[in-house]
Amino acid sequence: MTLRERKKAQTREALAEAALRLFADKGFDHVTVDEIAEAAQVSRRTYFRYFPTKEAVVFPDRERRLRRFQETLAARPADEPPVEAVRRALMALARDYEENRTRVILQQRIVEGSAVVLAYDAELDRQWERTIAVALGDRGRVRAARRRARLQAGALMGAIRAILNEWYARAGREDLEALGQEAFDLLKHGMATTTDSP
Repeated sequence: MTLRERKKAQTREALAEAALRLFADKGFDHVTVDEIAEAAQVSRRTYFRYFPTKEAVVFPDRERRLRRFQETLAARPADEPPVEAVRRALMALARDYEENRTRVILQQRIVEGSAVVLAYDAELDRQWERTIAVALGDRGRVRAARRRARLQAGALMGAIRAILNEWYARAGREDLEALGQEAFDLLKHGMATTTDSP
């Protein structure tokens, strides 16, 4: 990174840290952009150079994670089944969440404390679902294949939400990769083959 790039990364991180700290202390709805900018020692105008809305700063790693996910998919062997490529990319994302457990758990507490952020989070989920659907074939010419890709992506996102909710409820003490693999196995083999036994 150049010096300019490092300074930009530092400013972005300072804004994110200040925002998360203020949101944790006062609640998202009771913090203004001006307060975040002041806490990070930058101007309001500078804030909006890094984050388009107040909601966006709750998820400062979203673009990086989405880009990494897409890069991981692109790096998979061409002959690998799309579902397997998506699985591997999501497992890499699970490792990222575990490495940043404290911040991710804090973000979730902020999300759950504001209807505005919950709605924003739901829109981000839809972006992830569309990205997964494209990876599974939602750009092909066959209509049935595109529909199948969207259905698979929806099922995967449902499973991801369920395991993340469990992970959050246990304060990140579960193995997120193992939970993710369990969800993939369940979807792969079909719910009809499961039993009520643990």
